[in-house]
Amino acid sequence: MNEINASLFRQMVLNGFKDIKSKYQSINDLNVFPVPDGDTGTNITATMSGGVKGMERVNDSHVGRLALACSSGMLLSARGNSGVIVSQFFQGLAEGLENCEVASLEDFSSALCKATEKAYDAVVHPVEGTILTVARAGSDYVKNHISSIPDFEKLFRVLLRQMEIALEKTPDLLDVLKEAGVIDSGGAGLVAIIEGMGKAIVGEELDDSEWNGPTNSLSSEASVPFDENSVLEYGYCTEFILQLLNSKDGPDKFDLKEMIKFLETLGDSIVAIRQGTIVKVHVHTKTPYMVMEYAQRYGEFVTWKMENMSIQHNEVLLKEMPIVEEKRKKIAFLAVAQSVEIAEILKQVGVDKTIAGGQTMNPSAEDFVDAFKEMNADNIIVFPNNSNIILTAQQAAALYSESNVLVAKTKSSVECYSAVPMLDKDNLSPEENLEAAEESIANLVTAQVSKAIRDSVNNGVSVKEGDFIGICKGNVVNDAPTLSGCVEGLFDKIEDFSEKSFFTVFYGAGLTDDDKESMRNAVKTRNSMMEMVELDGNQTIYPFVFAIE
Repeated sequence: MNEINASLFRQMVLNGFKDIKSKYQSINDLNVFPVPDGDTGTNITATMSGGVKGMERVNDSHVGRLALACSSGMLLSARGNSGVIVSQFFQGLAEGLENCEVASLEDFSSALCKATEKAYDAVVHPVEGTILTVARAGSDYVKNHISSIPDFEKLFRVLLRQMEIALEKTPDLLDVLKEAGVIDSGGAGLVAIIEGMGKAIVGEELDDSEWNGPTNSLSSEASVPFDENSVLEYGYCTEFILQLLNSKDGPDKFDLKEMIKFLETLGDSIVAIRQGTIVKVHVHTKTPYMVMEYAQRYGEFVTWKMENMSIQHNEVLLKEMPIVEEKRKKIAFLAVAQSVEIAEILKQVGVDKTIAGGQTMNPSAEDFVDAFKEMNADNIIVFPNNSNIILTAQQAAALYSESNVLVAKTKSSVECYSAVPMLDKDNLSPEENLEAAEESIANLVTAQVSKAIRDSVNNGVSVKEGDFIGICKGNVVNDAPTLSGCVEGLFDKIEDFSEKSFFTVFYGAGLTDDDKESMRNAVKTRNSMMEMVELDGNQTIYPFVFAIE
C-alpha cells in the first residue's frame, strides 16, 4: 500500500483509540511514584476519544481535512501533560497532511516530523526519556530511511519498532524511571496508538473494549424553587472577610479561637483563619445575622456572601427563574478542585469558580474553555493545582480569545489556598496578581503522604508495598509502615521545620480522629509555636496534604 485515503486514516485513528483503550490501566500503572494516582493511560485515552468524535462530525474524503477534524477534537479533549502532548502530535500530523487528499509515503513521513516538532513545542523545557523521545526516535528513523521504505506496511513496522526501542531505553535517559523500575508511561501510550494504527494498515480491525471515560464529580450551579411554602432546612452558607479595626475592639482584643467557639454554637462547616488584621470566615448557619453582629464588634466587612443551602442542596436547574445578567468582572480566579470540600474551601478565600479535577481525574481543555465562558471576566487567572494539569490549562488559555487567560503554576490545592488571599483583584493588574501568586508559592514548602502500591526505589528511598511514603517538593523522602510514623519522618525531613511559622493541612478521606491528633502532636513536638490551620479536604489518595511557610 503506497497511499492513505480518508477512509483508511479514519480507521487508523479508531484502531489507535481502541488499542490505547485496551491498555490504559496498564499504562496508568507505569507511575514513577508507587501510589495509586497514575492517570496517563486514562488521559491519553480521553484525548484520543475526542479525536474520534471530531472525525465523526465530518464526512470528508480529504485526508488533510479529516486529520484537522481529528486534531481539533483532541485539542479540546486533551487531559494531563501526556494528553496535551499527544494532541499536539496529532495537530502536527494534521498540519503536515493539510494539502493531501491522499497521503503518500513522503507526505506521511514529513507529517510525522511535523508531529514530533509540535509535540516538543508543547513543552517549555522538553525532557528526554519521555514520550517526546519516543516520538522523535520513530519519526527521525522514518525520515532518514524513507527512500528504502516501499509501502505503508513497512513504514509502520519500522516506526513502531523504533518507538519500542526508544521506549525501552527511556529509563537510561531519566533517572527517576530507572530508580522506579518503569518505562515512560506517556511513551507507552504513544506506542499503543501507533501499534493500533499500524494494524489498520494491514486490514486488522481491533475489537472494542469497555472504557468509562473520566467524568466531573462536581455538580453544576443548580437550585430548586424556594417559595412561600418552603422550610429552611439547611441554613445559609455564609462567607465573609472582616477587616479588624482599631476604632472597635479590633486587632488587639480579637481572639480567633473564641470566635470559632461562638460560631460552633450557631452552625457547622466552620473554617476561620486570620492573617494579620484580616479574618476570613466560612460557616453554615440558620442565623447569619448573629454571625454578622458578633463580627462587627471587632471590625467591618470587606466582603459578605450568603446563599440559601436549601436551594443549593437539590441541584436541579431552576429554569423558571428570570436570568439576571451579571456584571462582567475585571479579574476572576478559576481553580481545579479534587473534591466538593476543597472547592468550597477555595471559594471561601476568593476563588470565583472551580472545576472538578486532580489525580486520576484531570479536566480537559474543553472543560477549562467552558468554565472560561461562564466566568464573564476580562481577565482570568487559572490555578491548575496539579502538575499534570498545568499544560492542559495553558492549552485551553491559548484556545480561548474572549478573555485574557493567565495560568499560575500551582501544583496542589494548598498552594492555591495560600496564594489567593495575597491577591488583589481591585488594585493589581492580572500580571501583578500572577506575580504575587507565584511569589507566594515560592515561599511554601508543600508535602503529602500516600500509601505505596508496589515495591520501589525513589529518590534513594526504598519503598515497600503497603507502607506509607512522605513526599516533599515532589520527591519521595521517607517510608514507614505506619501513617503516624511516616508523618513524623516527613516532618523531620523538612528543612528548618522548627523555625516555620504557618502550617496548613488538608485532611483526606477516611482519616480518624486519632490520625489527626497524632499529626497535631507531631507538629507540636517539633514546633510548639506553629500556627496551624486544619481543613477537611476529603481528597483521595493523599490522607494528608501540607503547606508550611
